[in-house]
Amino acid sequence: MAYHNRLILVRHGAVASPWSSRIYGRLDVPLSDAGCLEAERVVTALAGVQLDAVLSSGLSRAEYTATRLREPRGLPLETDGRLLELDRGSWAGRLKAEIALQDPERWAASRAAGGAPGPEDGEAPESILARVVEGLDAAAARWPGGQVAVVAHLWVLRSALVHALGLGAGDLARTVVPTGGVVVLDWPTDAERSRGARPRILGMGCDQLPHAIAHS
Repeated sequence: MAYHNRLILVRHGAVASPWSSRIYGRLDVPLSDAGCLEAERVVTALAGVQLDAVLSSGLSRAEYTATRLREPRGLPLETDGRLLELDRGSWAGRLKAEIALQDPERWAASRAAGGAPGPEDGEAPESILARVVEGLDAAAARWPGGQVAVVAHLWVLRSALVHALGLGAGDLARTVVPTGGVVVLDWPTDAERSRGARPRILGMGCDQLPHAIAHS
């Protein structure tokens, strides 16, 4: 089966330590030194890979990697708000311990479900799954037959994986992608999707990128 695009999805590196004890969602928080090293590891792994575009959520922690992938290739800035992290509503910026004390029932339910649902004004898992798939469909249509790096966030990569596996929003928290992690997908054409085709997972991980990617 011919596929429309190869999408190389990259999760940004670890964020700065003051934020590790907080919920940040789509707040624009910086990378830690370790997170910058994770980003550079991805850049090195993809150094010989041809890319037709590098797309990101636009948040600085994703743009750090995206910029380093674009610059040596002379590619323009490309962002898509559909690739933003899960919106954590009124929990954003708050200490996890504070939320656990002030809203224990909802916090316990969120932890039991792997991080979602969150607060009443937060984004539902169904919402992020739908918008991420829409954004990646759009990327495939915009760069037909191309190879596109997408630098984004945990719940974005989770959404892509769940969609590829034919699962639902309730399964999002079951997928695990570490900071600096890579997921490589072949994304079907509009015509293939109309016949029920789903993205195909080629591989995961930075150390052993699929042969077709590493030697493209």
